[in-house]
Amino acid sequence: MNIRNSIRLEGEGFDLLPELKKIYFTNGLCLRKALSNNEQPYINRIIFVDCTQKISPRLVLRHEKLTVYVAVVNHHDTQREITLLRAGFHGQVVKNSSLVSHLSAIDCLIKGEMHFTQKALSLYIFDMKFKSQAVNSTRMPLDITHKERQVVDCIFKGLSNQEIAKVLNISLNTVKMHLQNIYRKNNLKGRIQLMSSY
Repeated sequence: MNIRNSIRLEGEGFDLLPELKKIYFTNGLCLRKALSNNEQPYINRIIFVDCTQKISPRLVLRHEKLTVYVAVVNHHDTQREITLLRAGFHGQVVKNSSLVSHLSAIDCLIKGEMHFTQKALSLYIFDMKFKSQAVNSTRMPLDITHKERQVVDCIFKGLSNQEIAKVLNISLNTVKMHLQNIYRKNNLKGRIQLMSSY
């Protein structure tokens, strides 16, 4: 039995895709002949959600292992796609688009890819990056000297104490002393807390 036989299509949005539903049930709950992907699938269940009406910006999906959520929409709308991405959807299909486009979406999802427009994905990534930078910029500054700043910069580059000593042309004991001072003045327990906090 081909593993693709075990991919289940379900959800109230599935009823909005009659051609896809027909081919799925006609072929004994199997789409392998219609799909081009020969790789091991990343999923075994696709839940189609009816998003043809207004969707709540507070909508958050409950994620389950090997399950993806696909929004069924009336038309492409970049802002709506970003809302869907924030809610945790893995893709969207347009209700009245062709069977080929629906199968193409399923093929992408089986490969472990998302199925949104390139523009929506780009805007979403840019938005997430901007929010991440805003959060980072509000963190408390470290109480450190110029030389301690150089040590911290080396830590964030992933250098070991010995490598820091070599780069800054100081002894290993001096590196350790700077680190102890940084931890003490900033109430940190160690290197990991330093990296995760600042």
